[in-house]
Amino acid sequence: MSKDREGSTIDVAGKGESRGRATPRVDNGFSWSVSRHDCLAACARRYYFSYYASRQDPEIARLKRLSALPLWTGSVVHESIEAFLKENDRVPPLEVQEAFAHSVVHERMVSDWRASEANSPQFRLFEHEYDVPVEVEDKRIAVGIVKRSLKAFFESDTLREALSVGRQAWLTVEDLVSFEVADVKVFLRMDLAYRSANGKAVIVDWKTGRSEGRFNAIQVAAYALFAAEKGWVSSADLIETELAYLAIPRFTRGPVSSSRLDDARAFIVESARNMRSLLVDPDRNLARIEDFPRVDRPQVCRRCNFRRLCFPKGEVSDALSGRSASD
Repeated sequence: MSKDREGSTIDVAGKGESRGRATPRVDNGFSWSVSRHDCLAACARRYYFSYYASRQDPEIARLKRLSALPLWTGSVVHESIEAFLKENDRVPPLEVQEAFAHSVVHERMVSDWRASEANSPQFRLFEHEYDVPVEVEDKRIAVGIVKRSLKAFFESDTLREALSVGRQAWLTVEDLVSFEVADVKVFLRMDLAYRSANGKAVIVDWKTGRSEGRFNAIQVAAYALFAAEKGWVSSADLIETELAYLAIPRFTRGPVSSSRLDDARAFIVESARNMRSLLVDPDRNLARIEDFPRVDRPQVCRRCNFRRLCFPKGEVSDALSGRSASD
């Protein structure tokens, strides 16, 4: 799930403009997030559509909001946990936990599914948009992940520790925040952070996947860097980060060192430099589509929200299977 959603406004050449022209518009400047880095690493064209063209084209913005089944599953878990934490101060009895999970599945998920099937502007699944078959087993897996994740959350020592120190010791619950690294504004959204009984800042990131993502480590390192920069602690060794893989479940908590913070800072600076190098006018944060080439990996394109923009109707099947239209 992409949680570090930025507020920057970006300029691109509008529809009907001559190819390659960047139209001057008011913008809020360049910013960085882990999700932006991940997106660019996957495909430069996807990055352009997500962070530039979507600001100016409503249809591209709509495609950006599509949620594939695994991403939707993660969002359901994250938002359900957020709602629980903001409304409760103790671990509920087992029957209440089960009722909570039942409500999430049979009310929230069913409502989302029906909205997507009806082509709702509020919510649309990638699978419905692109007529990708969803088998009964796919639905069962999604429901299973949500149930297992919520069960692991309620049974976790992390939840009990967070509740035991009291809400007054909580530092953030899903708040969108920003800070500066060099001259770059960095946006991030931590799932949960609190001050433990021994005075350490504990930063928790809920995960619903079964494997470690490519940038999970840098994500929590960026969280730790924010904590240090904002003065939550007096030194790096007073920060702990935890990757909580709820669906497995597995909770990996570890200390933070000053060198890890330095590495995170250097990573962000270098990543932002690479992003800016692709801009036609870095000072004004302007981009051209031809400077963001399409990735040559059919398996990536097949699951991309913007695939119909890259592969017009009639070309999709051949392009995504690795064949040319003339084969």
